[in-house]
Amino acid sequence: MTTTHPKASDNSAAHTALWALVAVSGVANLVASVAQAPLLVNLATGLVTLAALTALGTRHLRARRTRV
Repeated sequence: MTTTHPKASDNSAAHTALWALVAVSGVANLVASVAQAPLLVNLATGLVTLAALTALGTRHLRARRTRV
């Protein structure tokens, strides 16, 4: 049985953009926490990070299902 793997170039721009968003929003959340920024800033950066990680996880699971 042969399994086919998606090419590395398939949606790699979206994958890279999501990881960049995770990194930037994670650092922003860290800075906001250390600087004791208002709660709204901490929540916003945390939610952006969570959304990007959720999107990455969803993409991974969908790609895994299509490989079989």
